[in-house]
Amino acid sequence: MRWHGLRLVAADGSRLRVGTRRGHELRADHYAFALFLPGPELTLHAALHPADGAERQMLFEALDVLQPRTDLLLLDRGYIGNTMVATLAQREIPFCMRADARNWKCVSAFARSGKSEHVVTREAPVEQDARDYELERTPTTVRLIRDVTPSGRVRVLMTSLPDAQRYPAASFGALYHQRWRVEEAFKRLKHRLRLEAVTGLDYLALQQDFGAKILADNLCTLLSDLDASHDDACASRANRVYALGALKPILGACLLRIRHCLESLAGVLEVIHQTRCRLQPSRSYPRPPRKAKPHFHLAYKLA
Repeated sequence: MRWHGLRLVAADGSRLRVGTRRGHELRADHYAFALFLPGPELTLHAALHPADGAERQMLFEALDVLQPRTDLLLLDRGYIGNTMVATLAQREIPFCMRADARNWKCVSAFARSGKSEHVVTREAPVEQDARDYELERTPTTVRLIRDVTPSGRVRVLMTSLPDAQRYPAASFGALYHQRWRVEEAFKRLKHRLRLEAVTGLDYLALQQDFGAKILADNLCTLLSDLDASHDDACASRANRVYALGALKPILGACLLRIRHCLESLAGVLEVIHQTRCRLQPSRSYPRPPRKAKPHFHLAYKLA
């Protein structure tokens, strides 16, 4: 998916409730971080991190994966920070992130002003951060945009794209909404592919399961779209849960080039192409109040 010639990349992290042993120590939690392509629905980069790490640092370690001037990074408000903004600007990585009025006074003042957009200049990174992340101590100019959701909620978006003619403010609400696809990807991995059901207690088993399920999800996406007609792409898409369930019994054997599984693959793909989900424009569901997540079998069906 291209937006004004830029490839969209959404970044996010998710906590994994798994238990692994290192020596005699049991570590109960880990973090999964991913760079996700919302249009093709593919994971571009994925990595495991200890639970005591910060998601902002996880993104710093993955910035080399991005292509300067051609990738547009979509971020939630948890990644905002003076050092992060300066790093992305100096690496020439365009971004659009949600800004929290509680973090910066300029964002709070803009939210109260009633303006639709405003250009502000952030101060240079502090000396210690500039030395740690090899940054120049120069101010960064960003553009603040007011976005009103269909429910009437006002949120402030921050972007490094200053050209109001080429990138109109009215288009950023739909752009930021594309970030939600990485949330859906984590839900699919954790509850359909059972990412937290690790096959062993050591960290190597977690790494192997994590990589295998990311690969399986990407292959499922590619195979589901293989030779499919895109005439009705705006009206429907492949049923990902059904596709995972249909491909799981033969996917490993197909990778090993076992003949009888390769012969049955064409029939499976034909059924997947006929089993599609309708897309209803502007459909949304209000998020319920945050509560403890249910066990997977109480709320989710397995692929």
